[in-house]
Amino acid sequence: MPPALHVILGSPHNRVQGFLLAGHVCAVMGYWEYPEIAKKYGVPMAITGFEPLDIVQGILANVKQLEAGRVDIENSYPRAVTFEGNKPAQKTIEKVFRECDRKWRGIGTIPMSGWELRPEFDEFNAEKRFDVGEIKTEESSLCIAGEILQGLKKPNDCPAFGKECTPENPLGATMVSTEGACAAYFKYGRGGI
Repeated sequence: MPPALHVILGSPHNRVQGFLLAGHVCAVMGYWEYPEIAKKYGVPMAITGFEPLDIVQGILANVKQLEAGRVDIENSYPRAVTFEGNKPAQKTIEKVFRECDRKWRGIGTIPMSGWELRPEFDEFNAEKRFDVGEIKTEESSLCIAGEILQGLKKPNDCPAFGKECTPENPLGATMVSTEGACAAYFKYGRGGI
């Protein structure tokens, strides 16, 4: 996640005022990398779980920091997340995978933002074992998910939102995932947020 945060926060068009960091990622990886990012860009961050109360606590933590003019990382999910994360899991990830460049839908390729199997595990790599060809992700010209992911636009700014693009027929990453901004707007806000 840190490479993606650098791209989003380093954009000259950045309007992000705070981040909710995914608790399931931080439970494994920890959050030791984030304080430096928060300070560099002046953006508060809160680690949250996925229950409604977890999310509200994370939003409240960010709002309190913004109101106080403070920039920090707040762990609003201490029952699952520690600063250092799950060291045995990290060692296994590092043994089996290596960082690689990865294309992010709506944003483009971000260097060293993904994981791929190390060569010694090629026998388990479906891309090498099977003739899958080049994997391409097609993006709809109607979809503005990249701008939404970067906080430049809201879901209801998209002309396809709720029409051509729904959770049953998603056009972009922000509607595909139940955790995505468009899916949340569709389910809870329908444009009224």
